[in-house]
Amino acid sequence: MNLKRAIPILLLSLFVFNAAYAQEPVIFEDIDTDHNGAISRDEAKVRMDLTSNFGEIDKNGNGSLSVDEYTAYHNKGRLVPEEVEIPEPGSAPVR
Repeated sequence: MNLKRAIPILLLSLFVFNAAYAQEPVIFEDIDTDHNGAISRDEAKVRMDLTSNFGEIDKNGNGSLSVDEYTAYHNKGRLVPEEVEIPEPGSAPVR
């Protein structure tokens, strides 16, 4: 298996395992219960870590967490590839 493909698959597997094990909502859309595109302080109460770190996560200080703010917090300290290249069908393998 190509290493560039293996890393995202491994990260996704760990993410799903972590979510199932923790029994807390992890996916942004599950926490954003009013579906307005932001997580309010009230919505963040489903996760203790969000509640206790809300001010630090809310980088722009607007009182809610955007998808970007939540993703940056959630992926903090993890190996997250900046860009995953998906080759065109029929292209030569990249070495």
